[in-house]
Amino acid sequence: MTAPLIGDVDEVLATTRAVRRRLDLDRAVPDDVIEQCVELARQAPIAKNVEQCRFVAIRAPELRAGVAELYRRAGSEIVLPQMMAAARKAGDAAKPTPQQRRNMASAMHLTEQLDAVPLLVLAGTIAPPPDEIVGPDASEFYGSVLPTIWSFQLALRSRGLGSSLTSMHLHFADEVAALLGLPDEFTQVALLPVAYTQGTDFRRAERTLPLDAVLHLDRWTG
Repeated sequence: MTAPLIGDVDEVLATTRAVRRRLDLDRAVPDDVIEQCVELARQAPIAKNVEQCRFVAIRAPELRAGVAELYRRAGSEIVLPQMMAAARKAGDAAKPTPQQRRNMASAMHLTEQLDAVPLLVLAGTIAPPPDEIVGPDASEFYGSVLPTIWSFQLALRSRGLGSSLTSMHLHFADEVAALLGLPDEFTQVALLPVAYTQGTDFRRAERTLPLDAVLHLDRWTG
């Protein structure tokens, strides 16, 4: 197994960012690197010790282009109109912060460049989806697949690759399934653009809340 470029666990945890602008679109991602990262991701905790998470590595240019087109359609036809409607309703109260504006610009950049990203990884599970969005069944469902996806992203980061967990394609999940020949029992959860990063010097994110606003000891402290 290839030795990670970043071996310090705290550094990997603190600097694994959603990478959109700094993806190297000209460098191929070897299959063996993705295999290593998936093997590590499989060690994530899973409910009832039943391995149901699955990954589809989309390498062929025509398939990446097809997924990217559906992703862009979802953005232009569904997501952007919803955002504009919400902004009009909220008025000045919804004005984005500078960081939010940067994130939105970064997301738009990724949308425009998605078909050029050398690898798209579709992550999901063959577990049946929960009937309700909250509750024990939902916690079990997402508690098995999301830690696996995050472990995959951490393994990528340690090897000099970047990723971003996206979900806009899910507005056209049926079309994505038809394009990729996905079985009916596979529930799509996330699409991750994957590439080597332009430089590896990612910093910790800015978190403005004090720790005692996030961490409550014994009881909720208001």
